[in-house]
Amino acid sequence: MAKPIGNTPVLTGEDAERFLEKMNEGPTEKDKEIWKRVNSQRHVKF
Repeated sequence: MAKPIGNTPVLTGEDAERFLEKMNEGPTEKDKEIWKRVNSQRHVKF
């Protein structure tokens, strides 16, 4: 059986601002390359 997921930490102050800036950025070239590789693989649906 899986372990329960722990509590999510609350972000405040500079940590929250850094997190929001990172989330608002578009995908990097590395991210795009990873998604291209993932989408080109064969998917098996159950």
